[in-house]
Amino acid sequence: MRAFWGATLGFTFAFIGWFAFAPLLPVVRVDLGLCDNNAVIQLLPEDERVEACVCKKQCKSTIASANIAAVSFDVATRFFLGSVIEKFGPVKTDCMLLSFGAIVVSISAFIQSGSQLIAARFFVSCLGSTFVVNQFWNFIMFNNKIIGTVNGTAGGWGNLGGGLTQVLMPAIYALWRSFGLSLSMSWRLSMFFPVSLYVVLVAWLWFCTQDTTTGKFEISMLGKTRRAGPYDYLRVCMDYRVFLMIFQYSSCFGAELVFNNVLVSHFVDLFDVDLLSAGALAMCFGGMNLFARSLGGVASDWASSRFGMQGRLWIHFLSLFGEAIFLFIFGCIDKSTGGWPVALVVLIFFSIFVNMSEGTSYAIVPYMIPQDLAIVSAVVGAGGTLGAVIATWAFYKYVQDSLLPFKLHACYVMFWALTVPLMRWETLGSMWHNPAKKLVEAPASQKEEPKVPVPIAEEQPKHAIEEAQL
Repeated sequence: MRAFWGATLGFTFAFIGWFAFAPLLPVVRVDLGLCDNNAVIQLLPEDERVEACVCKKQCKSTIASANIAAVSFDVATRFFLGSVIEKFGPVKTDCMLLSFGAIVVSISAFIQSGSQLIAARFFVSCLGSTFVVNQFWNFIMFNNKIIGTVNGTAGGWGNLGGGLTQVLMPAIYALWRSFGLSLSMSWRLSMFFPVSLYVVLVAWLWFCTQDTTTGKFEISMLGKTRRAGPYDYLRVCMDYRVFLMIFQYSSCFGAELVFNNVLVSHFVDLFDVDLLSAGALAMCFGGMNLFARSLGGVASDWASSRFGMQGRLWIHFLSLFGEAIFLFIFGCIDKSTGGWPVALVVLIFFSIFVNMSEGTSYAIVPYMIPQDLAIVSAVVGAGGTLGAVIATWAFYKYVQDSLLPFKLHACYVMFWALTVPLMRWETLGSMWHNPAKKLVEAPASQKEEPKVPVPIAEEQPKHAIEEAQL
């Protein structure tokens, strides 16, 4: 359980530093002079500048580039983290990531331009790779029968950090402002809050947790004699089921990362909500992580207990399908069609399906290529952040309309949801085939009374009877 909480808190706190800029962007863009009407902004009193900012063209392009950068480095670090974990073990890997994150977040408090904002968000995105540690650490600690529930809960409560960030960072900023500090000084001091969390957590992880129940992690625990190399990554990615899962995960976790980046600005710009209230509304999206990702894992485990892999795949498909539907509906809501209350209701249902999809994804991952679990976990996790890069670049950066990007993103999610029926295992089956049924349901010809006498049950060992029944 110390490993569970170490993995969970590491990912939760990583989110706070990773997306610390996102809810503060309405303030940061004013301080850095990114607003399209910056000349007018500078003539206004400081308290009126945030609401007066116009961010449509150059400003939107810079912010979108920063949002893309905020997930780009994470794609690379997640991809190769499987080899890093195999070499150093989960505890040391988590400590290295959080320590590096603390340094980068500290430096990011001193940026002075849009290009520096992009650079800071690029390097801080490595914190997202704590997710790979989160999932792998639990893989080697818990039984496969409950791995969907465990990883769903650990990942979901980790993702909850994205929701907490939407509330915590604006609240800390408002606290500094209440002490009479300037707009610029307030958001910069706020950046040191996640740094303080990392210092404490790294110390606890280093001295109070361990890789496995027996101590240090060894590569032989995965049934391997050597660590992963470049060929192993290539071989894993060439498995078509892994390839599909990479992009299926990109459509759910990638969507969550995009929303963590854009939600506060969306509510501020489209619905004229103030910064603190927008953060609270965005928190409702992240808050569903408290149970929804676990719900996906639990549902997957339940379906597996009744229908095997066929059940897991159906739950996975329905979760992605529901996500696409509610994302499209969210893209249809503005002031004239219900305003932020209706948008909030749809956002909550969307978030539930997003998080369930993430839980069902990593309930299937352990069955992909078991002996290469660390690599599969890493490349699928990299796919999640790759989805955020693809969506932000293709749908959100260049489209000027405020709602059309969400509709286009919904089409992307639906496309990959429709690839779930293509996944198939010889021994585990697919959405349309369950080989386990053939083992349970014998042909009618085999159910006839045997013509050759057999020993009576009492004369057979108990274990032989049980094996015969199986």
